[in-house]
Amino acid sequence: MVAGRHIRFTAVLVGVVLSLTGFSAHGRHGGSGGHGCSSGKSSHSSTNDSNSSNSSTGSGKSKKSDAPAHATVVSCAAPGRTRAVLQVTSDLDTQRTVEVPLTFEGNAGTVDRTSVRVTLKPRETQTVTVPMASPGQVNDVQRCQVGRIA
Repeated sequence: MVAGRHIRFTAVLVGVVLSLTGFSAHGRHGGSGGHGCSSGKSSHSSTNDSNSSNSSTGSGKSKKSDAPAHATVVSCAAPGRTRAVLQVTSDLDTQRTVEVPLTFEGNAGTVDRTSVRVTLKPRETQTVTVPMASPGQVNDVQRCQVGRIA
């Protein structure tokens, strides 16, 4: 009798673990039904190393959100360059002006914060330059982080 309970407990435990990791008994896995990984676009960008000019760390894409647009850091501020360059893409089928918040971060935390307003046509992508609000702090900047686009 104890062995039967042990087997049932193990079976239930395995089922719970599989459901929490996005697998189901039907052979489907994460990415469908909201479990596991997804490949939608995010309103948050990945950060970009201040020495990198064209690539961002991470995928730049995460789960789908309700934000009207998403942004990717193309280049971040660095000594001698007091601005960041972002690529902002509309996720809407209508024209909309969005506010894109940007945080310039250093090893000790936030160095500077600012935002830029961008008017995007349906599904349009624009490259925008975002100057630092406090350019005297540029030497402390290590990376840039896009906030939630509204």
